[in-house]
Amino acid sequence: GQAERLALASESSLGWLRRSCAVTTVAWRLCVPTVAMQLQNVEAAVLAMHREPSRAAECDRFLQQFSRSEEAWSGALQLLGSVHPECRLASGAMLHLKARRDASSLASVDALALLSRCLEALSGTARTLRAQLTVAAAHLASRALAGPEGLPALPAFAALPPAQRVELLGSLPLAWPPERLRTSLPAVLALLTSLVDTEAAAPLSVAACAAAWQPLGADLTDLGALVRPLALALRPHGGDRDAQAEEWPAEAAAEALCGALEVAAFPPSASATELSRSLLTSLSDLASLALPHAATAAAASSA
Repeated sequence: GQAERLALASESSLGWLRRSCAVTTVAWRLCVPTVAMQLQNVEAAVLAMHREPSRAAECDRFLQQFSRSEEAWSGALQLLGSVHPECRLASGAMLHLKARRDASSLASVDALALLSRCLEALSGTARTLRAQLTVAAAHLASRALAGPEGLPALPAFAALPPAQRVELLGSLPLAWPPERLRTSLPAVLALLTSLVDTEAAAPLSVAACAAAWQPLGADLTDLGALVRPLALALRPHGGDRDAQAEEWPAEAAAEALCGALEVAAFPPSASATELSRSLLTSLSDLASLALPHAATAAAASSA
């Protein structure tokens, strides 16, 4: 009777609902691209930007939109394996931009996972791409770690060559608030010292790292064993010029040592030791590298 008619009506309605949902699901799958399709679209947009100037603006809008999505994290990391150099560079730039803009909104556990993947991608990369990834890693580290002291405990950091660990340490002041880094200064300088040959002239990466951290308050005493390699890098032939860099190691070394000499905690020149007098002479001779407008005054003050 009536119960049977209701049962039949319900079954008919459920059948229609199941068919409707199936159609909707198929339509959704057709409209929403898979991750692989998204990566193909991103790769195609990057290549079109470089090879089809008429489409550059359109492709740039698409890439900007993609970079704001959550999928951009994993997408950019996967694009690092692209066979096209343009795509690898674009993925590094995307990670740099996204980390600088969005790392602070990540959960610390997610930031830690992304940091590890960035560090793993650093090995074997070209200089420009490595610079982008290093800064991205610095921003992710500021969210994932309580302080830079936590970096050595990360397997991906420990697996990096010493020079790349130094580069990452030198990038941290670009991403972390100074007040968070000041308390870490002694630990970071100790870590930097452990990665350096203190009997040889400092290469550019070491000198640049020391110059980046010195403004947080390091004097010559804080620099400790780093003073010697930095001083050796001041010699005209103390450090070889990197063929792909625009700076001499001497410039960054002079910047670090000049800053250290100006820290109030360091003894004034009247009571300076023989080492500091020698440093002052060397710095005066090479002051034009770091202080081009003060070369004459520096030479006069050391006379």
